[in-house]
Amino acid sequence: MSHPSIFYKYTTASTAGLILENSKLRWSSPLIFNDIGEFQRMPCFDPSMNDAYGLLSREIAAIVFDGKATREESLKPNVKMLLTLARKLVADGMAREELIARFSLNNPGADDQVESTLRGYFEMRNSKKVRILCLSTLFDNAVMWAYYADANSGCVLGFRHLEERSTPLLEAKPVAYSKDRPVVGSGLDFLMYEEQPGLVQRTIQAVCYTKEQQWAAECEWRAIAYRSDEGSAQYSDLLFYPEELESVTIGVRATQETEEMVRQTLSVKYPNACLYRMEAVYGKLTRRRLP
Repeated sequence: MSHPSIFYKYTTASTAGLILENSKLRWSSPLIFNDIGEFQRMPCFDPSMNDAYGLLSREIAAIVFDGKATREESLKPNVKMLLTLARKLVADGMAREELIARFSLNNPGADDQVESTLRGYFEMRNSKKVRILCLSTLFDNAVMWAYYADANSGCVLGFRHLEERSTPLLEAKPVAYSKDRPVVGSGLDFLMYEEQPGLVQRTIQAVCYTKEQQWAAECEWRAIAYRSDEGSAQYSDLLFYPEELESVTIGVRATQETEEMVRQTLSVKYPNACLYRMEAVYGKLTRRRLP
């Protein structure tokens, strides 16, 4: 997916006034998001870890009896030991089904153990220090206008990223929405191999950039940073360059006072930003540029 040229931030009128006056955007901890599931949905494996223990003996049998290709140099030490033993037993005459039965393993709590480990990892990273800036690629999302912009009385601020200044919006990534937990790999591979290329990155992507399907209407992109110097605060108000502000769009129900406040601030601090107002035409949102 190509990186959007403009990102939009939905706000109330009063919050828009503070953002424009101070040239600061609030990056928040996921602990205070309206979605209590943020950073809580851990990914899974397919096949699962529970199933992988049951499949391991058949995988070893396939390597020994069928010559199935495997990255033997990357196998975990305990799996290498099992494979060496299996080859010796087969050389001594052990049949396939007997080998599978002899090497059969069972760990019904394996998936819970992996999930617990993952939760510990993300708790160690400390969600209080995570800072997220939530953005949209749409200025006319009716759900967002209703929910985040005070029932169409607020504003949408458009921001461009400045590559020459390495602005943080360059790091924004899209949120993926799914009914089921995201799959990050094979439980059998995780059980067998020391090296799991890309697994950590896929796990971070799954936890930080995926949400339940019911949130899909937001079409969210997000930028994530870590702040270790904020004490007990669960947000950080971070400066942006005046040149980053591309536009301000005023809601259908925004007051004249809001329009004048925005117009005055833009003329003083953001002379290159455009001013728009949303209009409802037969129930459909359209945007009109104001002089």
